[in-house]
Amino acid sequence: MIELYVIVLTAWLLIFRVVIGGTMMIHGYPKLKDGSRQAGQWMKSMGIPPWTATLAMILEFFGGILLIAGFLTRLVSAFMALFMISNIIMKKTKMKASYVSQDKPSYEVDVLYLLIAVTLAVIGPGLLSIDHLIGLA
Repeated sequence: MIELYVIVLTAWLLIFRVVIGGTMMIHGYPKLKDGSRQAGQWMKSMGIPPWTATLAMILEFFGGILLIAGFLTRLVSAFMALFMISNIIMKKTKMKASYVSQDKPSYEVDVLYLLIAVTLAVIGPGLLSIDHLIGLA
């Protein structure tokens, strides 16, 4: 009989994958339609190479799809964690953001996404995933 903790962990990992994957897709979708050029210009104004906007779009949109499906979860999650670390560093150094703020840029949500991504990279996608079905989990 399946233990209760296995059921809870499986559900929790699925929720993590769907939440971070769906959110990343929402952020990446506008960049698919020439938005990466606009985002690249914004990145350039911050002193960051504009091509990073294209990488962000690929990771956000297509990585989000992979996370929801639970395919290549550990790899995509590791890249998401690196992406969140870079976002936090950019917000702290370029935007002078604080951890939490009501009216200025902040990075508390980036920290939450980082923690979810690290969790998925370390623990894996769970039983309800393509990775598990094909033996990658």
